[in-house]
Amino acid sequence: MLRNATIATLGLLGWVVSYAFFVQWLGAHGWDFFGGWVGAFTAHGFATGLLSDLVVVTFMVIGVALWERRRIGSMWSLAMVASLGLSVSVSLAIYLVRIWMLRGPDDAAA
Repeated sequence: MLRNATIATLGLLGWVVSYAFFVQWLGAHGWDFFGGWVGAFTAHGFATGLLSDLVVVTFMVIGVALWERRRIGSMWSLAMVASLGLSVSVSLAIYLVRIWMLRGPDDAAA
């Protein structure tokens, strides 16, 4: 249970921290949501690289949710995809917790 709680906490922390910075930036730039994304992707090559990775990982998580839906269940798969509107961190945490739930306590050390 500590493992699940730790992963869920880190997933939520990733979401809260990223949104705190996002809201701070939006407030300083007239709440221009789309302008924020354009600015983020074009500010510097480093930022473009990090955000491109985020976009690719988002598509990867969608693929995992679709390919694993029989194993993890349709509702868990849907939760993974729906949570991407919040954060890739939350989506990954949902997946990991569900996989560990399916493995059971006997497989915890594996």
